[in-house]
Amino acid sequence: MKVTIRTPQGVQTLTTDEIAARSAELAKACPSELLCAFRVWYEGFEGYGMPTRDVISAIEQGISDSGCWTNVGPRRFEKYGVVNAYTNDNYASAAKDKDGNPMVLHQFHAGAKYQGPDGKIYWIPVVEVFDMRCFEWKDGKFVGNMVEIDPRSDYARAMVEVK
Repeated sequence: MKVTIRTPQGVQTLTTDEIAARSAELAKACPSELLCAFRVWYEGFEGYGMPTRDVISAIEQGISDSGCWTNVGPRRFEKYGVVNAYTNDNYASAAKDKDGNPMVLHQFHAGAKYQGPDGKIYWIPVVEVFDMRCFEWKDGKFVGNMVEIDPRSDYARAMVEVK
């Protein structure tokens, strides 16, 4: 099936097989722990607007065909909402730094709890390059409002994952 997509290179007509093949290449090169079709669309294809269902299906087929990712079902991504997600089977051996600098997204795991140097425990639902969105966790409950922590700050570097 042929679909028309809009990218920075202009309007292109590609087959779903071509989209799946390119998606497989992008997925193999991705060092992240989690991936979804929307992330491949926006970051890999630099797509504009919302991809159609046919495009999403082709991208998900490519992710599956890459042989590196396992479908884990619906997960919430801050930018995309609840979408079908995949975990990287090769995450343990994936690159954790770029140009000699550690990648922030590998220092913290979204959905995990971390204890700061002041003893406070935070649940981190979102990790971004520029900030982490956290909620304080105390006595089995969330307390207070959301807190944003710079992942490159001294405080963040001193945080330790809590099981």
